[in-house]
Amino acid sequence: MPPLLTSAISHGALRQCAGTGPDNRYEGSGYLTADFTEKACAASGGSMDPNRKGNQKCCNVPDARQGDFNGSCKGQKAGNNFPGFRPTAQPC
Repeated sequence: MPPLLTSAISHGALRQCAGTGPDNRYEGSGYLTADFTEKACAASGGSMDPNRKGNQKCCNVPDARQGDFNGSCKGQKAGNNFPGFRPTAQPC
């Protein structure tokens, strides 16, 4: 009998690290969300959805690495060009 072929299925969730202001709204240009999400995605071993841009950027984060994504997101700083904005980990 031939051996059975098995494949590893990677489970995950679409997440983003949104750049939000005091009113909980997105930063208008989409730059912060894209930047925050890309960095948190890399830190968590996720993969970016290439079809989404700006405030729609999303990362497919492995289930086991959700905490890494959230921690990386929370630790980011908006910088002087975006006073009052902060990173917010959330589902896409």
